[in-house]
Amino acid sequence: MTEVSAKRGAFPQRRGGATPGGMSRDVRLEGLLARVSPSLAGLTPYTVPPVPPRIKLDANESPWSLTGEARALIAERLAALDLHRYPDGRAEAVRQALAERLGARPDELVMGVGSDEPIAILLSTFSAPEGGRPPAVLFPGPSFVMYRLGALVRGLRPVEVPLRDDFTLDADVLDAALAHERPALAFWATPNNPTGNSFDAATLRALVEAHPTTLHVVDEAYGPFQRERPEDAPLTLAGWMDELPQVATLGTLSKIGFAGARFGWARLRPELAYEMEKVRQPFNLDAMAQALAHLVLTDLKDLLEAQLRSIVRERETLEAGLDTLGIERFPSRANFVLLRTPLDAAELHRRLLDREVAVRVFKDPRLARCARVTVGTPDENAAALTALEAALRA
Repeated sequence: MTEVSAKRGAFPQRRGGATPGGMSRDVRLEGLLARVSPSLAGLTPYTVPPVPPRIKLDANESPWSLTGEARALIAERLAALDLHRYPDGRAEAVRQALAERLGARPDELVMGVGSDEPIAILLSTFSAPEGGRPPAVLFPGPSFVMYRLGALVRGLRPVEVPLRDDFTLDADVLDAALAHERPALAFWATPNNPTGNSFDAATLRALVEAHPTTLHVVDEAYGPFQRERPEDAPLTLAGWMDELPQVATLGTLSKIGFAGARFGWARLRPELAYEMEKVRQPFNLDAMAQALAHLVLTDLKDLLEAQLRSIVRERETLEAGLDTLGIERFPSRANFVLLRTPLDAAELHRRLLDREVAVRVFKDPRLARCARVTVGTPDENAAALTALEAALRA
């Protein structure tokens, strides 16, 4: 064992110097920065605007706040928590309620902070090298940014396969990519963010069946809005798991009214969920998030279902309004609508902000003239349509 001296002054102190530009530098800090994972090079932190405008339609949140009765119930449950104790490390009460809601077995579920954490756990779990190099993580694009970012920060190889111009799956190109890359994971967001459309189930099923050594993760974060009519039950592909062990699903409460609670899950075969549980932190869900999630899945489920139906109805109203204005839009099965205008996206964003309306725009060149508009309340949707009309005429 190497003996390390603890004497003061035993090692040289290097604290100074200057950079070629004349700025002082700290050699110690430079040494620490040199130890940062090279997979972070070129990445920037995910940031959100600090002060929202009056009409906030940029984050795919529910526009509906809770009733007074619901807030009182939440206050009562939270007040009863023993916050001096650690939360239930397995979140058993929520696990049982969620299993009943999904028609799942409790041991099929891995729960986390939003759907971001289950995605991160999946990426960390299914990371065995393939052919002597990091495994590939495949997804169509454009799609949810965390698939790429999560893969990159873990040193995995993100493989984005472009969608067609109408944002549908290109089956031949995807089949070739899956065969060539043999990815550990493939993420399929359906409905897709930011495009809003659902992928053709027959096409996706054929790809899943043809490539059984990849875990195909069907991200249904926007699944609750995937309805032909507001009163219809939402469509889901979770039933595929009964026949296909290579299928997993993702879900979250963030889009249906509890974005602030940050609760989500992955559902997959118990043998695979067991491996993910080795990665999950034991107290990742705090006691308040567990209590809120349990209420959403039990006492508040009827209230939230009514709000979901209202959002689907308002989606139809927003789409009709865009059609009346002659604004190009893409079909949506989510709680937002992607539109395209003659304006550059950044300029459209600025003009709408000037009118106190926030929408989401993207740097992706495929979305250069597009904006994603979250479905709001009737008043918010009307205001957004008025602002859009004025922005395009300005």
